[in-house]
Amino acid sequence: MADLAELEKRVEALEVRHHGSQEKVDEAMRRARLAVEDAAIYSACWKFVPEPYYAWPLSKRAECLGATSVHNLCKSLLLDNKKAPDSAQFDPTYPKHVLVVLPYAASLDNKLLANAIRALRPVKDRLEDNSFDFRIASQNDNDRLTGYKHNSVTPFGIADPNHVLIILAEAAASQKFIWMGGGHVQLKLGMAVSDFCRVLKPVVAPISQPRADFDFSNDDGAI
Repeated sequence: MADLAELEKRVEALEVRHHGSQEKVDEAMRRARLAVEDAAIYSACWKFVPEPYYAWPLSKRAECLGATSVHNLCKSLLLDNKKAPDSAQFDPTYPKHVLVVLPYAASLDNKLLANAIRALRPVKDRLEDNSFDFRIASQNDNDRLTGYKHNSVTPFGIADPNHVLIILAEAAASQKFIWMGGGHVQLKLGMAVSDFCRVLKPVVAPISQPRADFDFSNDDGAI
């Protein structure tokens, strides 16, 4: 048992060095990293951020990550379509749950999101607008389907990928490189949009609007 405990310590030390942080590497972090490595995403970058990160303005977060613009910073939100039945077999053209990835500098437009999903069916088979009512998924559903906690969700290595439709906002897809959650609240994952799309094959659609409360005057696109 002593030898096993020592081996576990050595493995943890190697993982910490690999992640570049003193944070204890947990199962969720391992799952996210393995998903990225197994997909051979060579553009991937991992970076731990300090605890005050979420209290910073977007410009300071971008500077911390080395992002070229605040528009590169994205969030991943699991949504629940309250109009879709819980018991229905997963249908990507009428999903119960969707994981949307969109820039922090944009806000989700539920009508545009519904239109994007409706457009996945031929015109004659399209569902009515009132077939959709997207809300933020409950914490239990988020933990169960993604396997990640709040502010750590990433579309890579999600726990139940066969029941979650991934949608990438056009506002994010228009960037060459994006940053997102990395499986831990302090861990961020960045990669080329081309790699994101190659591996996850998301639905790319105009699902967001520029945030009315975001001050673009301090951001000229470069940090």
